[in-house]
Amino acid sequence: MKNNYPGRPVSKKQFPTTVFVACCALTTWGCGSSQEPAPSTDATPQYSISGNLIELLEEGEAVLSRGNSVLGGSDEIGRAEVNGGQFELQGQFDQGGAVRLAIMDADEESKGSVQFILEPVDITIVYAGEVAGLRARGGPYQQQVVSSWQDSDEYDEALNAYRDVMDRRKGLEEGDEGYEELREESWDRYNEQNRIRFDALRAIAESDEDPLASLYAVQLGGLGSQDALSRLDALEAELGAHPALVAMRSRVNKGIELRAAYAAMQEGAQVEDFSSIGLDELDYHLQDSRTAHDFTLVEFWASWCGPCRAENPNLIASYEHYGPKGFEIFAFSLDDDRDDWVEASEEDGIPWINTSDLLAYDSPVPAQFGVTAIPMNFLIDTEGTIVAKNLRGEKLDEKLAELIDGAPSSSDQ
Repeated sequence: MKNNYPGRPVSKKQFPTTVFVACCALTTWGCGSSQEPAPSTDATPQYSISGNLIELLEEGEAVLSRGNSVLGGSDEIGRAEVNGGQFELQGQFDQGGAVRLAIMDADEESKGSVQFILEPVDITIVYAGEVAGLRARGGPYQQQVVSSWQDSDEYDEALNAYRDVMDRRKGLEEGDEGYEELREESWDRYNEQNRIRFDALRAIAESDEDPLASLYAVQLGGLGSQDALSRLDALEAELGAHPALVAMRSRVNKGIELRAAYAAMQEGAQVEDFSSIGLDELDYHLQDSRTAHDFTLVEFWASWCGPCRAENPNLIASYEHYGPKGFEIFAFSLDDDRDDWVEASEEDGIPWINTSDLLAYDSPVPAQFGVTAIPMNFLIDTEGTIVAKNLRGEKLDEKLAELIDGAPSSSDQ
């Protein structure tokens, strides 16, 4: 079953565009107890998710997924066609907790997604506009964990302020008068929404009133790292080995390990050599590449990563210019489906060493480098020493010009 993984964190070089946060639930149900709700009949519990998204798209698919034990991984648990902007997705309710519904157009391009608490009730998805994005209206835990902050006056004011600055920056491009000021203001407004969300989820995650609500708040980002682990340990004493808790603990532990590995991958550090199978089914060794070239870019990407695919034309330009001068790219894909990997590589015309073990984030290779989000890269010299990392767009050309052509560095300029 195909997994979806995190892409690049948003860059402050761009305006934030649409906010897709955990969704709203407008319901008359009260706060939930520590037992997951179930219908009063003897029938097998069911959930039903429907929506009218005509203002977002007419035809496509709605794909429901749940996070698994793999960091950034998810399992698809249902999908439905979107016809005339409407869809309905039903299934057997087996486990409560945070899920994600992604809306894909006819070309399988994402039009947005929304997180919410899955419960055995009727759940409605609405499109609240370009800024607010998709929202969900559902059951008592959705109300308790999400609507408690998302329906607040404080959040509504923050959202309106963000919407206002986004309206004012429409049509402006980098270099235009007022662009920089609006860019900074948009990020301030965006971060204010995230602060409200995080503060509320953290309070719920740390509360002793309802263990399930606390677990769901942790899932939605209320706590992280060691704080999350400590809270999950305490919740396990009350909830037992709840599937969502077990999967969350695995992801948190893996994240801690990867961040520690990434912290060690600083400029001047030595990269441990590895080997991987190429798209041509040949075995490639990083050692062979680095010893044969002055500089090698270890590039982590995947077919499903939009920012990675958008970066490939820049890499191709750098490769064509500096390849004859001693530059090589050694790519490692975090795909888990060979057909997707092949198709993306052919579509993008990738000419460099292109490898994968199709284990995605379960692979020891990204774990060695501390890869928690992609695209990510490391530029190493012939000895395997890191000389730079995360070079994107013009930054890669600037660094190669400095190292290979002897051009002055940006700091010197």
